[in-house]
This record gives sequence, C-alpha cells and structure tokens, in this order.
Amino acid sequence: MGTAGFSLSLPDEAGPAKSDTSTVSGIISYQLMVSIEDMEGNIIMTDSLIPLYVFGTGFISENLELVAGEYKLTKFLVINPSGEVIFAAPVKNSPLAYLVKRPLPLIFNIYPDQLTRIVPEVLAVGGYTPDQFGYASFGLQIIKPLHFWTICVVVPQISDIAVPLQPTTAKLTVFAPDGWHYTFRLQATVNHLVIRGGYPVYKFLLEKEGYMPQTMEFTARELLATTKDNPLVLKIPWGINEWKVLILQPGPDEGKDAMVSNLEPDKNFGDHRYFEATFLSEPVLTVMRSNRSLIWFDRNALPKSAIIRKVTLQLFYDIPIPFDSSYLTDTDPSTGIAWYGGVLQQIVEPWEEYKVTWNTQPKTIEANQVFIPPFIRNVNFIVVDVTRLFVPLQEIAAPNYGMFFKLWPTEKFPGFRFASSDYEVTWMRPKLTIYYTIN
Repeated sequence: MGTAGFSLSLPDEAGPAKSDTSTVSGIISYQLMVSIEDMEGNIIMTDSLIPLYVFGTGFISENLELVAGEYKLTKFLVINPSGEVIFAAPVKNSPLAYLVKRPLPLIFNIYPDQLTRIVPEVLAVGGYTPDQFGYASFGLQIIKPLHFWTICVVVPQISDIAVPLQPTTAKLTVFAPDGWHYTFRLQATVNHLVIRGGYPVYKFLLEKEGYMPQTMEFTARELLATTKDNPLVLKIPWGINEWKVLILQPGPDEGKDAMVSNLEPDKNFGDHRYFEATFLSEPVLTVMRSNRSLIWFDRNALPKSAIIRKVTLQLFYDIPIPFDSSYLTDTDPSTGIAWYGGVLQQIVEPWEEYKVTWNTQPKTIEANQVFIPPFIRNVNFIVVDVTRLFVPLQEIAAPNYGMFFKLWPTEKFPGFRFASSDYEVTWMRPKLTIYYTIN
C-alpha cells in the first residue's frame, strides 16, 4: 500500500471569506470530489468525497491509501461548505484546457510505504457548475486568464511603397517565462485571445508560410490595455527575404532509409517498406520484437547561401497500429509525467543503407531531439516540425547523418509504422519540406 496526500495553498485574495470561519478550533470543513481509475480503465473511485480542511488561506486533506501501482486521475473538484464548486480544472480537449500545463486525465504512481504528491493546477470557477472538470493536486495553483485583442497585418519593408495595410491569417505562439506556451490560429480580423495570466512579460512568435517568422515581446500591461477597437497590431514584413521552399520526397533509388530489428540483430533491412519504431509481440515466438528506423535526405539541391528557417517531415501510414487510448496525452515529456511515444534523434555517425543492422546501428544524441506523441487522426499522415534537427536550439559540435526513429523513453508503447522511401505508393513516401531564405 501507498499514500496520496492532497493539499492546496491559495493566495490571500482567493482564500475563504473570514466570515465563514468556524467557531470550532478555527477549522472550516470543505470537500474534495475525486475520481480515479487504473490503467486498464477499472474504476477505483468515482466522485468520492474526501474531507478538506481550511487553516487560514490554505487547505489540507485526509490522506488517501491506495494499492501500489499506476493510476489516472480523472476528476478533482474543491467544494465549499455550501456545496458550491469553487476550484476545478478543465479536462483535456475542453475549451479551457490550454490554460493549464497538464489537463486531466493525469497519470501518477503510488509506491509502497511512500507518500505521493502530484502538482497540478486548477482554475477558479466561481459559481459555475463544473462539467467534466477534474484534477488531483498537491500544491494547486490558481490560474487567472489574461484577455487581449490583436490583429495581424502584412507591411512592406521598403518605405516608399504606399499600400494600405491588409489584415491576414497567421499562426501566433505565446510563451510565458516558465515554459507555458500555446499556439493560436489568427483570423484576418481582430482576434480575442485568452492566455495564461500571472506573468509580467510574454514572448510572441508570429509565423506565416512564405514569410520570415517574427519574434517580439510584450508586457502584461500592454496586453491588458488592448480593446476590440484598439487591438495590438502584429506586423509581418514583406518585400525582400521572402521564404523559398525545397521539397524532398525520394523513391527507392534516391532515398536512403533502413530498419533494424533486435530479433535479427545481424540482418539488414535496407529495402524495408516501412519507416517504423515499434515494439510488438511475435505471434510464433511469443517474444517482443523491437524495430527502429534510420533516414537521411540529400540536401545538395539547397543553395549554398541558403539560411534554413523551418523544416517539416510529413509521414504517411496505411493501417495504424492499435494502442490503448490511455497513452494519449498533450503533456510534454519534459514535465516528468508518465509519457510514452516516439522520438527522432540526430545521427552522428556514418551508416550505409544496405549494411546497417541492429548490432551496427550508429550513435545518436538526445540534444535537439523531436518527440512524436501517440495520436488518433482522421487523415493518414502527420506533419512533424523537425527544424531543431537542422537548425539546433542547442549548439552541438556534431555531424548530421540523418534521423533515427525509436520509441521513448522505454519500449512500452506499441509504436508507429509509416511508409518508407521503398513504399510502393509514391505520394505516401516520407516528405521533407525545407523553408529557407537567401543570404
């Protein structure tokens, strides 16, 4: 058995009213409403009420005892003595989920004879009735949304060109100092955006295909001063240095990719029709087969003076590999929450398509690696931003011999199986798109 403990520390302005203070030892009784499932979907607790006590502006609860194992927290509500929900958090894919870093369901572990403490975040919901809200937390944070108005326009870089400013569509990513970020699709009009509040300064990344990305910084005070009639104007320059595009989608003769497999460690799979990272059982041998893949694109067609601005990798699949939906998550692996998926890493040693094997697979580095989370889509392809593998965020003095595709952090998730350059359908082969400007 192990123990889960719940606690909540609130700022003074969010704490219970002084008039509610009980005459009995200065303690007011609140409730937590909690739902928990195991990883197979079996219900452990449903809407269970746990006593929560107020001491000043903080809360503590009775500890919860659980059998050691891995669980999913699917609901967490804080209810005051009047039966009102005062704090909760949106479930994944709900309209407000982007305001928190880890929406429900949240995966956590209980260890024998240990106290598990989880640190999620909640939103103040006032008098609204919660709908599919839930959160397990130890040390909850109250998030105050920040509203602002903005519009994006394209402007000429040459000063003597007198043209009216035209609103345009674009992609805006807002970054907070602690790593929170969210991407908005701006319409060609005034946009009302809601971001995570509580920071003095925000960084913006403004992107539009065919134009250079723009970075800028604004204070919270500047954003709060905007209105629908006086929005923040985000400008995208044009006229010179417009982006050019190079598309690489080679076939069997020009392409270079291969698969390696642990059950056949000395066999080469240079003509394998799939670009995959899988961990699946063998039907006859009843053992697990681990497959990994390597790929390299010839970029000699890129001009010598080109400055790479963005690189995307489009991967297609025919029949997806089934997996448990509990693996689906929007959480970044760096948060430390249980996460299983795939990763693309930079290869730093030479390799040959028709010689590489499991036993001779080249070395890779984790710096600038790109994660691929489990997904369910209504189209048979994904587009992965792999810019950091070509324009490193972390400067590493290492050669680039392509990308290595494997499961991460351990081989638990069944994996991904995409078409390779040897796949018989031409348009389904891996496609690398390079956006660049000429220096």
